Amino acid sequence: MASIEWMEPGVNSIMWQLRMEDKERENEGKPPLNSPDVMMTGDYVFTPITPLDRIGDSGQLLLAKKKSDRSQRYLVKHEFTDCAANEFVYTKLAQAMRFKMPDAFLFQFSKGEKRRYFKTEYILGTTFLDFVVESPTYEQIREQAANWQDFFHFQAMYTMCREQDSFEVPIASDGCLYRVDTTASFILSDNMLAQAGINEVIGNSVPKENIKKYIEQYDFDNCWQYCNFDTELQHLLQRYGEECREPYMETFSLIQEIRPDYIDGFLNALCYFYPDFIGDYFKRFITALQKQSAAFLKEKR
Repeated sequence: MASIEWMEPGVNSIMWQLRMEDKERENEGKPPLNSPDVMMTGDYVFTPITPLDRIGDSGQLLLAKKKSDRSQRYLVKHEFTDCAANEFVYTKLAQAMRFKMPDAFLFQFSKGEKRRYFKTEYILGTTFLDFVVESPTYEQIREQAANWQDFFHFQAMYTMCREQDSFEVPIASDGCLYRVDTTASFILSDNMLAQAGINEVIGNSVPKENIKKYIEQYDFDNCWQYCNFDTELQHLLQRYGEECREPYMETFSLIQEIRPDYIDGFLNALCYFYPDFIGDYFKRFITALQKQSAAFLKEKR
């Protein structure tokens, strides 16, 4: 792991250091990280995104350009601990179902990395897209997006992944609709993930043990009862008509077809950065979601 001696002193830097030390101990028995989902910071030039700094729910964004090919550009989130985990997993699930999302990668610090851009060690890169319509109406989606059905696929995913933020589906210059900004998903928050890797006594307890115990008690069998899938479908039918039914329902079938080895593959990469029990949490969440999706389809038939 790279040193963070260049960071400004403060609580966040201490928490970062404690997390990295604990993650290094967890990774000691693992083979070297070798994944197409991981990029090295040393291979990229990072610059803050302008104009207007674009500071929002994900904090200050960066633009990464590959040194060997400046046409390869990535939008980088790094300020909060939940962005990388939640958006990476969300993207992998969506892409396995063949829905359009920007490719997502995790950045690993190169040896000797000393640039001061990064606010946490959890760094997400997503393919930079040129948008032609950032907030399209449904009429624009229907007329301009080649994959307009994904609008309803993503409506289903919003409920399935327990999202709690805005629903952003811009149209990019390739004529396709994309889903972006999915951090507020999976019931995992920045506050929880900031503490999840701190394996030291703070006050009278160990934050890592507290967070692990808390999320291991989630009742996934009842996780989706508050948001009935059929109720959401009825709302969509009232607003958009029958053409929404097939793509919405298809999502619950496709999520069940995602192979366990594929899920294990991207979660294995994630666990080189986040505590191993976070990967276990995502695995339980996805397994429960697949089970719930099967029950929903059986009920509708």
